[in-house]
Amino acid sequence: MLSQYFGFNEDPFGATPDSRYLYPSHTHREGLASLKYGFSSNRGFTAMIADPGMGKTTLLFRLLEDIRETSRSIFLFDVDPECEPRELVAFILRDMGISPGNSSSEMHTQFSDALANETRAGRRLVIVIDEAQNLSDAVLERVRLLTNFETSRGKLVHVVLSGQTQLCDKLAQPSLVQLRQRISTICRLDPLSTEDTAAYIDYRLKRAGYNSGPLFTDEALTMIAETSHGIPRTINNLCFNSLSLCRALNDKRVSGRMVGEVIDDLQLIPQRADRVSFDVGVAVERPHESGQPGQASRLLKLWVPATVLLLVLSVLCVLGFTELWPNQLTGASDRSMNLKPLPASVLPPSLADAGESRTTESAPNSSTFEITVEPGQRLRDISVKYLGTFDPRHLSRIRALNPKLTNPNHIESGQKIRLPGPLTAPMTGDTMTPTNEAKLR
Repeated sequence: MLSQYFGFNEDPFGATPDSRYLYPSHTHREGLASLKYGFSSNRGFTAMIADPGMGKTTLLFRLLEDIRETSRSIFLFDVDPECEPRELVAFILRDMGISPGNSSSEMHTQFSDALANETRAGRRLVIVIDEAQNLSDAVLERVRLLTNFETSRGKLVHVVLSGQTQLCDKLAQPSLVQLRQRISTICRLDPLSTEDTAAYIDYRLKRAGYNSGPLFTDEALTMIAETSHGIPRTINNLCFNSLSLCRALNDKRVSGRMVGEVIDDLQLIPQRADRVSFDVGVAVERPHESGQPGQASRLLKLWVPATVLLLVLSVLCVLGFTELWPNQLTGASDRSMNLKPLPASVLPPSLADAGESRTTESAPNSSTFEITVEPGQRLRDISVKYLGTFDPRHLSRIRALNPKLTNPNHIESGQKIRLPGPLTAPMTGDTMTPTNEAKLR
């Protein structure tokens, strides 16, 4: 449906690794160059380390495509952590079209003969092991022994170990010192920058055949970059779900509000401790027939905290406390439950009008707060810390109070930022100065 609606030839944000969609960021270009150099220099071992979702498998597929003419490749992935050394050799032989023998010595002979055949054909055997951090020390030692097959001119087997950051810890063990010494090249993949994230999305859209105007607003791209932390897999999930919501709303461009709803549905923003949340791993599919996608989800989020609040107020009424602190209870309820306001199109007319009236009446009297940016703080961290959440509505209010804040991703330590109130000061030593609109002007 997305391809037909937006004019794609195929899904630009697919869930499977496709080397055609490998975005040439500086970190991925360097990683691919390092892997190719390790193969061409005939050193025997190379390693690639990266966090989950950074595109390791996609990069490995691209490597194997580029060296296909001069190599015979075997790709091993998701190897059972309980795998024994003999089983690993059997996997390799089966991938080469050889039925493994019954003993280790017989499989050793089979492997040696297969290498001789590949050498005579002018090819080198390349064994790629993905998620190598799951392998036992004994299996990794057997992998090292496979590279002992060599001639006076070079190695007959080239091994690429790819894994998450735990692979570094495993290779640092004293028991694997010989394997670590043989790894001549180690490449790492870093997260994409904000600029690279926007270019990454545009690159994949063009690869999928999209050639119309900008499909994501600047605000949407900024929110995707901020929330994904530059991890390609997370970027793909956010873009796919945002496009799905855009299609459900019969719109042609993804806005920041759409991305904000997707972020909330995927629970990618840190939740406050007192907020009632649900264990949701993926976005709920929204029927295209509905004029209000996500309406049931928003109503459920409102109903649960409202029910809890009603129970609390009932108990306090019985105890007689509501007569002592009526204003405090009313003012603190929204903050303590962190309710997410519904759009007027979802609420009944009477409630929508009442909510709009209340917002209009309270806005002129609302105070603002000035905080000082701490080292390493981002605007998202500040909003979650002082306002309880970060979404397009809060971002718009913060920008309105800070005209000089042109780029929310670039704030500096010591910078003064005004936040909308009323707020509750955090239990830290932060610099916070309550003011009102007249004083600040």
